[in-house]
Order: sequence, then C-alpha cells, then structure tokens
Amino acid sequence: MLQPVGQPYAVAEGLAGEITKKKTKPAEDISGIACAPAEAGRRNCVVVDDEAAGAQFVTLQGTTLTPGAVVDIVGRKPPTTTVGAPPATGDCTLGQGAYREMDGEAVAYAAPDFYVTGSHGCSRRGREFKLSTAILARLRADATGTRVETTYRLGDALRNADTVGAYFLKDLEPREGGKPLSGLNVEGLAVIGDTLYAGLRAPVIDGRAFLVSVPVAPLFAPGDAPLDVKPTTIPLALGAEAGIRDLTALPDGRLLVLSGPTRNGLSVPYGLFLADPSSGKVAALGTLAPLDGDDSRAKPEGIVRLGPGRVLVVFDSVLNGGPREYAVAIP
Repeated sequence: MLQPVGQPYAVAEGLAGEITKKKTKPAEDISGIACAPAEAGRRNCVVVDDEAAGAQFVTLQGTTLTPGAVVDIVGRKPPTTTVGAPPATGDCTLGQGAYREMDGEAVAYAAPDFYVTGSHGCSRRGREFKLSTAILARLRADATGTRVETTYRLGDALRNADTVGAYFLKDLEPREGGKPLSGLNVEGLAVIGDTLYAGLRAPVIDGRAFLVSVPVAPLFAPGDAPLDVKPTTIPLALGAEAGIRDLTALPDGRLLVLSGPTRNGLSVPYGLFLADPSSGKVAALGTLAPLDGDDSRAKPEGIVRLGPGRVLVVFDSVLNGGPREYAVAIP
C-alpha cells in the first residue's frame, strides 16, 4: 500500500475553480496536472479543475505550488477558430445541454506545448451533451502570452476507435433501477513524440481499460474537415471496473497510469501501473492508501513524475488538490 511521503505540498493563494461573473470559486475539483522539465529548480506546470472553463499555469518549486495565469479555453460560446466539426449530440438521455464548463479532465506536456482535454462524454449527473466538454486544446506560453489552439477532432478519434467507439456519447451512470452503463469518457492524456494518447475512465471490458492513440498533427490541421486518420485502440489489463484516471509520460516512452473506479460508488481502489503503449503490457506498481481525516473523501485524479522513484498526486474533492508526494519504484 502506497502512503504519502511527508506533509502535503503547500499551495499559495490564487488557485481557481469555477469563475463566474460574480466570483471565483475555490479549486476543489482538481482533475489533472502536467509539468515541463525543471529549469533552475522551477517547473512550469498546468492544472485543470473540472468545473472551470479552462486551465491555470502554476509553478512548482520544492514543495510549493504557486498559481499563475488562468487560461480561458472554451469561453462563453464555442470558439470560432476551433478546427474540425462539432460532434452530434449522440445518445445522452437529455440531449443537448448548455455550453458552459470545459469539464477539463487531463493535461499533458510535450515540448513546447501543453495539451488540455475535456471529458468528451455525457455529463455524469445531468446526462446531457455539452459541446464545451468536447474540446481538446493546445497551449503554448511565451513572453507575449499564451497561444490557444482548439479542436473537435479528438471526438472523431473516439467515435471511430475500434472496441470503444460504440460507447461514445452514451450515459455514464445508470438511471434509478436501470442497468449499469459505461459510456465513454476521457480522464487521462499523454503525448509521446508525435502521438497523443487519450486514457478512458470507461468503458472497461473484461477487466481491460483502454487508450486511444492518434497522431497529433491531423488533430490540429486547419479546416472543418473531420479527422482523416484511423485511431488505434490499446487495451490495458488494469482489473475489473478499474478505468484510467490519469496518464503521465516517462522519459523512456512508457506511461505511468493512475487507475480508479469507472463509476461513482464502486469499491475499486486507486492504483499505479506502468504501461508500454507499443505492446499494451502493464505492471502493477502499488495501490494508493485512502487519505484520512478531513481528506477522507479525496479521489486521486492527477499524477506527474517528480524524478526517479518520486511522483506527485493531486486529488478531487480536496481544497487546492491536496498535492502529495509518493515514493514509487519504477523498474
């Protein structure tokens, strides 16, 4: 059982959750993190809160996270510059919902860009399709600001993927007295070389969770045409009802996988796995011990490698993500 090392990391004031016209809510739904390599002891990172309309830069130095600029990705209406074509409503029970939060679920880094993805699924409680959640963004920051590119084409990849495509835009949770469902939704993201990997929380079929991989370039190619390449579906044997909750790329091209329950209310532990995306082979690294006390409701949602044998995990349902370091032997 993996226990946190030392005390939670400190988070300076200013980490934002949902931003409305009247106020900025506290960040209590952190769902992803990715960091660039260290420069002079500091790492530039991006975190995402699934109730927000975008993402936020943070600086990691030592054991302190310092919030920086907020990047509004989806805005109050669909960006006119988004490439590809918006997906149809699909089979979400209540159809089209309001264009609102991004439902950002994961962040990836591949120099010099960060990538942020929405869930690309029906809303969990409302069973609606919100176009604002069906966007993948690429962020590049420099001295003049942050350039934001957005695309709808990750939805094309998910819809056309073998095995899992039939679950795209299906309800995520069963209705009262109904049969459990497992509609597709994205909660992990990694970019290795010129390939993007989307990690699916659901569906899980016969104990196998899934990655969907696709080349980066066609996702962001100019124009309104749909994705013109075939995605690849990669099964990962993580266990019954254990889906992918986050991904982070390792220097050797393998993936560190954070796993957890496919649906709310399941007694499935959160675990860490090492995965080779070229073969689909996985190795279990350990199970995360539940947090206690005031943080007993915390759900591990994001992971980033700190260095050899060290990872940082951030949590949903905890103020500012409750970041904690873990020692993990990675063969």
